[in-house]
Amino acid sequence: MIHHNTVVLLSTFNGQEHIKDQIQSIVNQDNFKDIDLLIRDDGSTDGTIDIINQHFGKYSNIKLIKGENVGLIQSFFNLLQESLNDNNNYQYFSFCDQDDYWLPMKVETAIREISSVEKDNKKLPILYGCKSRIVDEKLQYSGKETQGSKKNLSIFFTAIQNIVPGHNQVMNRSLADIIIKRSKNLDEIYSQDYWFSLVASVTGNIIFDNKSYTLYRMHGNNELGYGTSKFSRMLDHLKRLNNGETRKMSRQLLYFKNCFSDYLTEDELNELADFFSSQKYTLNLIFNMFLPIESR
Repeated sequence: MIHHNTVVLLSTFNGQEHIKDQIQSIVNQDNFKDIDLLIRDDGSTDGTIDIINQHFGKYSNIKLIKGENVGLIQSFFNLLQESLNDNNNYQYFSFCDQDDYWLPMKVETAIREISSVEKDNKKLPILYGCKSRIVDEKLQYSGKETQGSKKNLSIFFTAIQNIVPGHNQVMNRSLADIIIKRSKNLDEIYSQDYWFSLVASVTGNIIFDNKSYTLYRMHGNNELGYGTSKFSRMLDHLKRLNNGETRKMSRQLLYFKNCFSDYLTEDELNELADFFSSQKYTLNLIFNMFLPIESR
């Protein structure tokens, strides 16, 4: 496998329906010649691996790792750890879901934005995110997008909303290093997307681009998808409450506090203490954490 300075990390699991489209959209990136694609299959039992080998085996900068089923979070952490080994010199790490579709300038735009900030501080941990267009199974645009941002994405904001979903996350090596070094107990992590955003919010910077470079496919198999109407989002809230999602998120936030307390200001520590003891913060979490859709 060729080692460029940018790697796309893709975890697959029984994704035969859409995996060809997603990987093709990565191959179609404007800067694909400067990208490595590292795929880890999480124990698929369908034709996912055959599709990858049949259509993309000819590319020297695409590598497939066949793994056992460990779940999405562990699989992505395994990919990140693998890409940080001593044989690689990756500086930028882009995360990828198996059923979306990337516009051709997605990765190049993210790297350009991160690089512009790194000019002033090479060691600053940086996470880039952008909006996505919501599309249907056939990639037809719904007229809606994931939520934008008009404010600084501090811990107070990232703790209650996943405004930087994983399929849009691109990070530099400084952030990747600290995530791997500090995130030891993955059982405490509810969502790697949230976790990466939280770490970036207190250790460095989050760059948010209000332009859309991803087609986010909505279908019945979206594990943590977004509702496209107020009513459907309300139903999502109820489902997540029934599934204990808020409890898992609170558990993750407590673990985050323990892992990164040395990065937290006194105000941030006090706010987190209030969060864990106050029903008001719990209610705010319930009603605000999944409101990601806005009309274009």
